[in-house]
Amino acid sequence: MDRICAGVREIDGRIGEIRPPSNILLLAPPFSDAERLAYALVRPAETDYTVVISTDEDAPSVCTAFGEDAGRVWVLDCITKSVVPGATDTEWVKYVGSPADLTGIGIKFTKILDGVQRAGDAGDAAPGQVRVCVNSLSSFLIYTKLEAIYRFFHIFSARIRRMNGVGVYLLNPESVDEKTVSTLKQLMTGIIEVEACDGDPGVHALRYQDLSGRVSPRVRYHFEGDDLVVEP
Repeated sequence: MDRICAGVREIDGRIGEIRPPSNILLLAPPFSDAERLAYALVRPAETDYTVVISTDEDAPSVCTAFGEDAGRVWVLDCITKSVVPGATDTEWVKYVGSPADLTGIGIKFTKILDGVQRAGDAGDAAPGQVRVCVNSLSSFLIYTKLEAIYRFFHIFSARIRRMNGVGVYLLNPESVDEKTVSTLKQLMTGIIEVEACDGDPGVHALRYQDLSGRVSPRVRYHFEGDDLVVEP
């Protein structure tokens, strides 16, 4: 449980260790492959499990993004029921009507964690870390006031800490004001900021800062197919 949480070895080596329990705010602008970066950060290791709370992509799209690791990924789908009201829960996928249903999300998240526990109990090895991705806070803020979002994720992030897990919360900083970003930062143990690299399409840079004020060097990266490639 003391392994580096980022799980992307090339990035870990540049920014230093991020150890659980951690709640990381991923600030990424549009067209920065933000979802792919978030999924790379929470990709499950051999004995880990990942939970994705998705307000931007349906469950099949999320599972496709994880490829061969999808068998260790649970999805809480917050959009499908708005177009397919009859969508029913499975062991690995749970549905709520919309991102506005915070109570339903809390209940279904608990059911998913129960499933994670059962899967761990049934495995040959002790269950590892639980990694959670919220994609994205921007969508939650469209439906619900900041005060309610803060209260919900205050409890949610505390739960991540209690189970010694890792949470990555995606937010487009261009869609909200500085007060919103500052408020949500209070729930986090670290922040990853992504920016575009001028004159280099498809290449972005990230920088990590933790609560102590430690700031990592900039790490340049791009995607080749499904692979995240960190540049020298």
